[in-house]
Amino acid sequence: MENEFKIGQIVYSTQGRDKGDYYIVLTASSKYLFVADGKYKKINKPKKKNITHLQKTPVVITEIAQKLSEGKKINDQMIYHSLYEYKKGLKGV
Repeated sequence: MENEFKIGQIVYSTQGRDKGDYYIVLTASSKYLFVADGKYKKINKPKKKNITHLQKTPVVITEIAQKLSEGKKINDQMIYHSLYEYKKGLKGV
């Protein structure tokens, strides 16, 4: 299905207190995603978001996606750095 979110994909919150924040998808189900930003929402306690409150971006962080699919450890710094680089690219700096 084309509407599916991918593990390691960068998403944008469109609803809630965190509206406007970027996250990386850690796990996905049919109705909810568990996402983290590496700073406020960490890997050990990810945020549960309804998929209707998130907007996909075309960017998938392949390094993170590959490690998660293989069951390897990732850390909050990897997530935070990936989101930092993505947002820096959006600003054109």
